[in-house]
Amino acid sequence: MNINDVTLSKLAVAGIMFNSLTPYNYSLALFRSTTGDSMDLINSEHRNALMKWLNAWGCRHLSEDQHQVASQSIFDWYQSTHAALFDNEKSLWELEDEELETAVHVYGSLKDRVGAMRSRYGNDSEVHIGATAASKILFAMRPKAMMPWDDAMRKSFGCDGSPLSYAKYLDAIRDLTLHIDTLCRHKGFQIEDLPEKIGRANLTVLELINEYIWVTETRKVKLPTSESLMQWASLG
Repeated sequence: MNINDVTLSKLAVAGIMFNSLTPYNYSLALFRSTTGDSMDLINSEHRNALMKWLNAWGCRHLSEDQHQVASQSIFDWYQSTHAALFDNEKSLWELEDEELETAVHVYGSLKDRVGAMRSRYGNDSEVHIGATAASKILFAMRPKAMMPWDDAMRKSFGCDGSPLSYAKYLDAIRDLTLHIDTLCRHKGFQIEDLPEKIGRANLTVLELINEYIWVTETRKVKLPTSESLMQWASLG
């Protein structure tokens, strides 16, 4: 993905398409109605809500009959690592390199935890939480700073799901936020105000970016240019 192709109008259009093509924001709102502004994975109700949301966001390998297995793994992980993460209010572009390194370590320690048990021909095997679900759990914990991804997003950014590649992804997204920040400043406002400016005040900047990447990379939609949008608007 070419960062310079991203414009504020394309972010706005991608968000409209995302809402039209998916129920993802609806399921995210349901999840947050349970957890509020601060998810606490010591709380079993919050973990149950997390498991349902992960299923709704495509993590079907953590099937409902295996929720207790995944929930226990997430509980153990959370107790041992969550205190190392930066403050919930920090945005990605505000993070120091050492804070990003901590986030990557926390991601790596989560993705290889057991998320489910499978039995086939009498043989039991472990299914890991994995790269996609791990990124989405961290996004649920730190929606202003931690980006979710899926297979198509990883492929687009040349990432393989490893902690090192997650660091590469976060660094690329941080560069993208700095590009968007420049665009916002040229229009006379701060990047933090962007969601409200485009009628999405209930979202974080990273959520807008995630919508854009999902639309353009996962679904391979070619968005109209600013010039095209202006031309169409002139038609009335």
